[in-house]
Amino acid sequence: MPTVASQVFIARRYLARGFLDTAMHLLLRHPEAASRADWERLVEGLLERQRIADVVRVCAIGGIPLPRARLLALGDARLEARDVKGAKLLYELAEADAARWERFIDVLTASPALERLAIEVAERHLLPRALQEPGLGT
Repeated sequence: MPTVASQVFIARRYLARGFLDTAMHLLLRHPEAASRADWERLVEGLLERQRIADVVRVCAIGGIPLPRARLLALGDARLEARDVKGAKLLYELAEADAARWERFIDVLTASPALERLAIEVAERHLLPRALQEPGLGT
């Protein structure tokens, strides 16, 4: 039976070679034995491949914070490409600020077909803040 130390050692080797699934599988078997650096390297690799669901899972299990700045940057790129569904998901995960949600609403209101989504986003992410911050949303 392999030891925990040998499994983590091999996971690090797989991680270094870019075999993220195998490394993740081994690290998730014994999360307490993995270092913060192991989790961060795994998250970095997953982000490069835009595997957001795995990033969220690994951060939760590894006890590290979500890479908010990177998620926001990915969300910005998705919004620029007019992928509103992808941008919305990333902005929600990273708890985007009001300015990002304002830009998001600007993209949505460029199309009458996205009216319902624009209203939903405004209600969820801008109106609660607008009630607290004078001048927001004008």
